[in-house]
Amino acid sequence: MIELRHLAEGSFALAMRIVPRQYRFETALRLAQASVPLFSVTAAYREQQIKNFHRPEEIVLYLLLNALTKNGTRFDLEIINKGYEHFEQAYAKGKGVLVIGHHAALTLFMVRSFYDKGLNPIVVTPDERLRVAGTLATAATILPSRMFLVQLRTKLRQGKLVCAMPDRGAHHDGRTIEVSTPAGPVILAPAMIEVAARAGAEVIFTEVRVERGRLVSTIAAPAASSAASAPAILEDFISFVRECTAPTASRIPAQSSTKSTNRLRFLSFFATRKKCRLG
Repeated sequence: MIELRHLAEGSFALAMRIVPRQYRFETALRLAQASVPLFSVTAAYREQQIKNFHRPEEIVLYLLLNALTKNGTRFDLEIINKGYEHFEQAYAKGKGVLVIGHHAALTLFMVRSFYDKGLNPIVVTPDERLRVAGTLATAATILPSRMFLVQLRTKLRQGKLVCAMPDRGAHHDGRTIEVSTPAGPVILAPAMIEVAARAGAEVIFTEVRVERGRLVSTIAAPAASSAASAPAILEDFISFVRECTAPTASRIPAQSSTKSTNRLRFLSFFATRKKCRLG
């Protein structure tokens, strides 16, 4: 079955080379809109669907563009960045920037956006051969290992740009928390946020979606009062994820009482982690 899928992806990528590079994204988008029923029975589609972060056509678009990238078929890509000034201000400080987003598949295309702007994003990923979407370039990576948090800290202290997704598919005892969102429960591993805060780096949030036939990223920063506080940054990130996954009509700010409760909860979590490290 896996071999058949790889054959189908390779054939699709080869066929798309007939289309001029500047039209390949638009072509993939139209195909995605028309082929949801075909993809909805595949394991790759269901793997993304269960997260409940994307609309069906966005999942299929990701799968099609990923097939092009893996098989070396390049495509031009323009991402409209809403709130890019938040990243620019953070990056200009030279302290290193950790850009995080939940595992919404299209958010991986922020790496391409940074790449096109002449930056060299480092991606936390198990794929050591990760390609920058739609190019033949291989992204710099930090691979999961016992030392990856040390490597993350080193890169941030060097002023580097690091992209990561802190949500997980399952709990790891003492290292994750579960939060509710409109998309369902999300399991987060706050360690990377904690490392960034301790290293004095900036943390930025992002998500990428399809809007009116184009990829649009939303970029946000933690509240100014959250600076260098891992629990506060985590709280702001959770609020960001909840807003991104909520239906448009129901996107309302978190109530202050809820935020206060969350702050105490996260302070307790980080305090427990600190005791474990010292013990």
